[in-house]
Order: sequence, then C-alpha cells, then structure tokens
Amino acid sequence: MKPLHERCVACSRVVEAPSNTPFCSLHAKAYESLVAGYVDWKNAYGDLSPEEFLERLKNNEFSGRWVREVVRAILSRDDLMQIFLKDLSSRDMKG
Repeated sequence: MKPLHERCVACSRVVEAPSNTPFCSLHAKAYESLVAGYVDWKNAYGDLSPEEFLERLKNNEFSGRWVREVVRAILSRDDLMQIFLKDLSSRDMKG
C-alpha cells in the first residue's frame, strides 16, 4: 500500500508504507495519542470541541514536541483537520 504522502507533513521525514496517515512513524504515534486522548480531555473540560482541544495543546509546555508539531500541522491545513475529525468520529462509533 502506497502511503498517502511521500513525506511527513510535520517534519518531511519519509512516510513508511503502509501508512494511513500523512505522518512519519514518530508523528503518527503522536497523532494516535491525540485521537485517543480527545475523549479524556472532553470529559475533563466539558463540551470541548476538537478545535479547542488542539488549540489548548498547541503551545502547552506539557505536550510533547511531536504532539505539538502534529497539532500545528492539523491546525494549518483543512485537509488534515478533516482527517482528524473523521478519525475522532470513527473512534466514537467503535467505542
């Protein structure tokens, strides 16, 4: 399976195949953490939208470097935001 992108959108490293994300393996792990952690943040902060969640993490000193880089990439591109929202929605349907 050919990756969606040849280069990571956060750091320009090669995206290894197979990959369902536009991120290298390091940023893909951070992305999965974001998707998995959203529900916990939403439960803790009340009605927190995905965009508000990302904005809170963008400059959060307690967020790891890889997470902040993924967040900035998602916030800077509508196509990545749509992928993120889709992944959140599909995770809700599984849960």
